[in-house]
Amino acid sequence: MSERRRQPKFAVTTDTNGDQVVTAHAVIYESLSASLMNGDFNPGDRLVVRELAERFNTSAMPVREALRKLVTDGALYDHPNRGVLVPAIDIAAVADLVRVRCAIEGTAAEWAATTISQAELDAVYRANEMMQTCIDIQQVGDYLRFNTKFHFTIYRAARSESLNTIIERLWLRAGPLLNVMRQEATIKPGFDHHAEIMEALKTGDGSRARRAVVDDISFAGDIIQRAAPYWRPASPVGAGRPVGRRVPEE
Repeated sequence: MSERRRQPKFAVTTDTNGDQVVTAHAVIYESLSASLMNGDFNPGDRLVVRELAERFNTSAMPVREALRKLVTDGALYDHPNRGVLVPAIDIAAVADLVRVRCAIEGTAAEWAATTISQAELDAVYRANEMMQTCIDIQQVGDYLRFNTKFHFTIYRAARSESLNTIIERLWLRAGPLLNVMRQEATIKPGFDHHAEIMEALKTGDGSRARRAVVDDISFAGDIIQRAAPYWRPASPVGAGRPVGRRVPEE
């Protein structure tokens, strides 16, 4: 079965007449951002402008603009000889990223525990159920996609645009590193913290929600740091890689 790509949401800007117009580089930026956060790229992948232009059916200029913004965001690295790359795994950088994520995302979970709606809580449970389905059928390719949805449904329930902007930029860097969690031996233990997170949200216990999210992030960080010296991407592809049969969202 062919891969069903996630469609990017169309970003808009406003022209001098006050009309909203779609910008190609914004669409490409949002699509690549989603792919980075979902772990569709590996550390060390090279993003080739020509291949991306073909993928998005556009010229090279908007691709370069999107890549430039992602470099500015710290999600990509512009190597002087090799071009634009997803940063390689660096143990010290991983440790620092985990520490910051624990502080910021733990705060978001704590706030969300008192503001999350029933509809949002239901969406968290559904995302978690889809992650369980991925484990049951050993479809590890979609696991990170639903993991992203699980976490961001919680973080957006914190009702803080500023906090979510920070978290999104952190996940641009963290997503490719989480590819280590695609391995079948590690996704199930990493999944176990979610029950505690959901129970804390259900009971409105902010401190418990913070601790559970910190435990979840710390567990993944430990796995990444232990695996970093030995981990190599299986088949690096500059414009993203197929992840096998998709698990459809309900």
